[in-house]
Amino acid sequence: MFRRKSVRRRAAFSLLACSPALLVIAAAHAILTPAPVRAQVPDSIQEAAGDTVPADTTPPGLTRAREILIDLDAAKDTILAFESRWRTVSEEEQELLRVAAFRLIEGANENQSELLELIPGLETAGVSVDSIRQAYGSFISVWIDLYGEGIDQRTDLINELRERRSSTPAEQLDDLEFQIEEAADRLNDLLVDQARNLAAADSIGVDTAAEWEWLEDFLVSRAENLVGRLQIATSTRERLRSQVESAEQAEAPESEVGALRLREQANELRIAGVVASLDASADILDERGFDTDQYRQFIIRATGEVTGEVLDPGVLVGLLSDLWEAAWGWLRESAPTLLVWLLIVVGIILLFRLGFLLAWRVSRAFHLVESKLLADLIERMLRPIATILGLIAGLSAVGVDPTTLLAGLGVAGIIIGLALQDSLSNLAAGFFILATRPYDVDDVIEGGGVLGTVKAMGLANTTVVTFDNRRLLVPNRKIWGGVIENRSAEQVRRVDASVRISYREDLDRAMEILRGLLDEYEKVLEIPEPDIFVSDLADSWIELAVRPWVRNEHWWPVTTELPRLMRLRFADEGIEVPYPRRDIVALPTDESVNPPPRTDQR
Repeated sequence: MFRRKSVRRRAAFSLLACSPALLVIAAAHAILTPAPVRAQVPDSIQEAAGDTVPADTTPPGLTRAREILIDLDAAKDTILAFESRWRTVSEEEQELLRVAAFRLIEGANENQSELLELIPGLETAGVSVDSIRQAYGSFISVWIDLYGEGIDQRTDLINELRERRSSTPAEQLDDLEFQIEEAADRLNDLLVDQARNLAAADSIGVDTAAEWEWLEDFLVSRAENLVGRLQIATSTRERLRSQVESAEQAEAPESEVGALRLREQANELRIAGVVASLDASADILDERGFDTDQYRQFIIRATGEVTGEVLDPGVLVGLLSDLWEAAWGWLRESAPTLLVWLLIVVGIILLFRLGFLLAWRVSRAFHLVESKLLADLIERMLRPIATILGLIAGLSAVGVDPTTLLAGLGVAGIIIGLALQDSLSNLAAGFFILATRPYDVDDVIEGGGVLGTVKAMGLANTTVVTFDNRRLLVPNRKIWGGVIENRSAEQVRRVDASVRISYREDLDRAMEILRGLLDEYEKVLEIPEPDIFVSDLADSWIELAVRPWVRNEHWWPVTTELPRLMRLRFADEGIEVPYPRRDIVALPTDESVNPPPRTDQR
């Protein structure tokens, strides 16, 4: 019933196209209309609840309700009487009216909320409020009608501004988008207020089914329209970004690039405004029980912002479903091409690995790599290196620019290098060890504080097994940073041994016995000849040094056996092997030599 508007009401709301909101109308009349007009009280309001309560016992709430109804009716009359005055004032006066209008409409909304709170209290006090309900119903009917016309006018203004986009220069697009966004914000406020007005009318029993149906249809139609505009704006965003990148790469003039950037900036404002309007419409539809999950999904996809709505099961399921459908559609369309590319890349990787393996077998057959340590390391790194090189070649074969991949690997290498400085120092030491080859697999070395046999070497550490069968992983930097003793590098080694004889024994005979023992010992080499000489003349013995030469693999057995053989041979020949001895000699006690101590004589 409220959709029938008088010519006067339509004329009043036609001003909304050039004013910020419905507030302008109320403000202008509030300023220009004389106070006596607003003070006149309609008969319906004067009669409201007046015949049910004696004047001397009027509850305070009833008096306040009457005052609110007077103010609301005055606000309504102000709007209806404004049209004849609006066109006669200057723009400066119109701006002042906008400020006053805001206060008037805010006051009207506050009065409505207060009145709706007073009515239940009056009913509880036994006051009949039928007249109050009827008076408020008369006001709210007109108020809803006026808001509906304002919504229509604001929608027309937004459409008119949107039509200007195609003819607006790039440098003025920002201002136009701001105007559209401001008008859309005003429309959002009108829609929220209209929903509040209808809810207030429902609370007092006014039939608003037709108005709710119109508002819901308007919101659904607006939301669908905004979704389409959002899709167009997002596709325009991608297109403009691509144009900007192409222009920059082509080194286009700065004016051209600047114009594209201005359009891109204006399009971002457009997206923000559409998203805000769609979100506002979805909020009202949510309160009316409509399913708005799809609208929330469009908002999240357009902005990329994960808000609280994503936790809604419907929104989350919808996003995941759309993501799966998009991925499946892309996979279904691209599967044949991807399969061919995958086969090409895998085939090239296998060819690289086969080629590296054959080259390695040939190098081993011709003994091009003599170091067992280097051979072991190369054999372990052969497959990863061949795979990486094959992957780069395969991607290049299917059209992927290898420069991007190599640049990415370079950046990743820098990041990894900063994070793993100690590991890289071990890696560098490993390369130096491989280059200089101070030791090899199965060599006995002493380095990095350990002594044992080298079993393997990696880029980070060397595996050493000690003589008591402990496996140690020694960092390469510790080995390379100190003295490295390779006890397996030479084929011939000298055994250092010594034996003691008494001063009473024949020195030459003892040395001949030792020489004969070394001549009979099959593990001692004839060349170089062994050395036997006096190394020390101690207090109780003569120490003889024995220096035979043996093959490297016999060094440890001879080192452990030779002292025992020398002791047994001296025992057979009757040569005494002395031990430390001290002779104690008692001196005579002659007083001339040792006079007695003097005593005191007194």
